[in-house]
Amino acid sequence: MRAHLCLLRGGGAFLSPADALQLVTWFEQGVSVPRILAALERAAEARRRSRNRVPLSLVAAKRHLDRASKGWFHRDLPQMVRGGPPLMPVVRALQAQPGDAAARRALEQSLAAIAPGDDALVEALAAVRTFVEAVWTGLGDPGRDALRRQAEAELGDLLALVQPHQREPLVEETARDCLRQRYPALTAATLAELLAHDGGG
Repeated sequence: MRAHLCLLRGGGAFLSPADALQLVTWFEQGVSVPRILAALERAAEARRRSRNRVPLSLVAAKRHLDRASKGWFHRDLPQMVRGGPPLMPVVRALQAQPGDAAARRALEQSLAAIAPGDDALVEALAAVRTFVEAVWTGLGDPGRDALRRQAEAELGDLLALVQPHQREPLVEETARDCLRQRYPALTAATLAELLAHDGGG
């Protein structure tokens, strides 16, 4: 949970007191981890569209819990190989980016080993986090600096509205978001879509 929140907001893997309380409340209500992770992704997407720069949190994701979310294949689900790994279409849908070949191979191996089941989505998202972090690291300083410049350009005048100590974390979060946008099929919605399709539901 913390790791996925960290991936989405590019900051430290910690929970505020309000987030910790929200998480405990969800667990007491029987809300599953996959549902929470999907809500976090929907909240992150809503922030991106609205240019809302309030830090992403579990509390902010509350209103997105169980809202409908369309995956990459929602218009045309791919043909599945009977008995084959259900998540392979995700790897085939990724557009190759410079320097990501090794990370892609590792992602493919990880996703191929995942079978449908209660923990499948959580395992798949863990593989995605590993992939994104490997690509981020593999970019080196020049590649990461280029993403930070892209982030600054996207943020534009918003950077003038935040306190100086908020600027760097905001740019870092947006830079990592820019990287994730290169791989639009790597979302909880898409992975859940394929797992459900493979399971016949």
